[in-house]
Amino acid sequence: MAGVSLALLGCFEARLRPGGFVTFPKKTQALLTYLGLRPGQAYARDHLAALLWGETGDKQAYKSLRQAMYVLHKALPAAGPPILVTRSGTIALDPTAVDVDVSAFERLLAEGTPDALQQAAYLYRGDLVEGLNVDEAPFQEWVTVERERLRELALEVLGKLLAQQSSGGQTERGIQTAVRLLALDPLQESVHRSLMHLYAAQGRRGAALKQYQVCVAALQRELGTEPEPATRQFYQEILQRRSVEAPKIATPHRRRSVAGPRVGLV
Repeated sequence: MAGVSLALLGCFEARLRPGGFVTFPKKTQALLTYLGLRPGQAYARDHLAALLWGETGDKQAYKSLRQAMYVLHKALPAAGPPILVTRSGTIALDPTAVDVDVSAFERLLAEGTPDALQQAAYLYRGDLVEGLNVDEAPFQEWVTVERERLRELALEVLGKLLAQQSSGGQTERGIQTAVRLLALDPLQESVHRSLMHLYAAQGRRGAALKQYQVCVAALQRELGTEPEPATRQFYQEILQRRSVEAPKIATPHRRRSVAGPRVGLV
């Protein structure tokens, strides 16, 4: 088992094994994020210095990088293989000494089995180091691109998972997955339509009709377009089912008389 676990999806968390969570200054978090996204890949020190401290000049940037490395060496466990590999003016994370959720997420997506996709969906807790922003343009440009790339992979994971759950009759799980998908991208009309079908399969016609209105509002607001014919047609089918069933619910049953024959007065 690796000595350090890095969680980068949704937030930044570093955890020691054995031990607990460890905190770092913001730019040290950014450095670990950059190295941790591709463990084993070596980066030149001057590249890392420019990435995170480029505004301060070369001399100060190298000094700041050395300080960040000192903080990491002091906080990370000394036992076992070193987590930071430094040689020939380069720095890398040893992939055998650190577990990174991004690496596991990408591996599980590549496997593509239902269980693997379920685990990948669990790992994706949000955007890459969401909320971690540093005042350095090169890092911000890099993290923006990586956030978008990983978000697209998350959409792929959830889309494949939704297809498997829908075809396998896992209605409730499919609903949960579709809701997560739409939270990431509310303009996926096919997902709105799938969610309508799943609600209808549960007999939740009101929820299915409401989902159609959510779809209409999102498309109109963001794209200025109307739903596709298939979506409108299914909406009409739900309305027609409701209108057919409504009289059955509204019409009361007549009470049968159980009184005996009337007796005349004597």
